[in-house]
Amino acid sequence: MREMTWMLRMAAVGSVLLWGFGCATTRGQPGFSFDAKTGKKTGNPFEIRLTSSGSDLKAVLVNLSRVPQKLLDDPHLQASTLELISSTGREHKPYDSRRIMKYDTTPYCGLFQPLAPGKKLVLESVRFRKLRDGYAAAWGPFNFEEIPPGDYRAVVTWRNERARCVDEGTRRMRTLPTVWQGFVRSNEVTLHLR
Repeated sequence: MREMTWMLRMAAVGSVLLWGFGCATTRGQPGFSFDAKTGKKTGNPFEIRLTSSGSDLKAVLVNLSRVPQKLLDDPHLQASTLELISSTGREHKPYDSRRIMKYDTTPYCGLFQPLAPGKKLVLESVRFRKLRDGYAAAWGPFNFEEIPPGDYRAVVTWRNERARCVDEGTRRMRTLPTVWQGFVRSNEVTLHLR
């Protein structure tokens, strides 16, 4: 009887854990942030919700806080990254096209935009297209090429690392006091390339 009770308890614990893990994958994972003056960790106001449908991926950043959050969403200065991992565990690294591009790297203060509480911002939305040598897509400045057909685990990371910017009026560098700094990882989804 004790063995049966123990087995039932373990099955219940296993079910709760599986349910918990399942719920955890439907929402973005918490990032971290820090106070630039004190170095102490602070809360994370954002979440990334990643969805997939066949060969399509879409990443949406959501402001979970109760106040507007200023952020720099720029594909050249502060891009989100996509990790693609095959069923064998191989990560497919993209080519960063910024290496050969000429663009203005100045972080102007006007590029920082507020995101109201509860509002969403699409970080990226792509469709992988079939080519002769596999699948390809561009995630912001990152080019994925020759991805073999199959299923891939996909996760998106967005880093908000900049709080200093150039004031367009004075042309001087200044620090924006209300910019959250840290990173956020999305939930994991499966990308089907067939």
